Amino acid sequence: MFLVLCLIIIVVIFYVKQQNFKSSAYHKLTNNKMLAVIFNKGRYGEYLTSRIIEKYALTSHKQLVNVYVPKRNSAEMTELDLLYIDRTGVYVIESKNYSGWIFGNEAQQNWTQTMPNKKKFKFYNPIRQNATHIRAIQNFLGLPNESIHSVIVFSERCQLKAIEVTSQNVHVLKRDNLKRFIKTQKQSAKQIFTQGDIENMYKKLLPQMQVSEEIKKQHIQTIQQKYGK
Repeated sequence: MFLVLCLIIIVVIFYVKQQNFKSSAYHKLTNNKMLAVIFNKGRYGEYLTSRIIEKYALTSHKQLVNVYVPKRNSAEMTELDLLYIDRTGVYVIESKNYSGWIFGNEAQQNWTQTMPNKKKFKFYNPIRQNATHIRAIQNFLGLPNESIHSVIVFSERCQLKAIEVTSQNVHVLKRDNLKRFIKTQKQSAKQIFTQGDIENMYKKLLPQMQVSEEIKKQHIQTIQQKYGK
């Protein structure tokens, strides 16, 4: 009887999670299957971040996932993990679903991830990585610097150690602090876009989510060649 009860509880929990996933903006935008997202660390981090944005951003906001935008003065594409647009600006999000201790500053080429077993791994500075996305989206939409925010979102499973950021529109935070960040922006940031502006930018960016598989494969090959990933 106990095992049957446990099985029923598991089925109910799975059903509720599945319904929440199907109703999410992330699923509507990507059409990804829930299990394919849950068992992919990168996608799952994007999904969790997307859910927070969906819940706490201004009701006027629009969000997009995995947007391919041409780099400035180049035919090469760059992929934006996630972004949302509201009256206070364009928020370009680089999602890092990492664990361990994270060390780095804005000027460094690489940051360091230190695991509990003391092993260390280098990874490309996510602020620099997102700066490429910022330049591309700024050029694509024709926006001024002050209207775009670079937001690096790390997993709740990590600890941010000695992170140094000097630029005003660059924000490095853990996902469990994203709610507070969004609320602070809603309350204190200057409103610079109208609802019409938001709709126009969204309509221009939406087709950039729907690029061909050939473009996606070419982008992956470029990343592998540059960073060995």
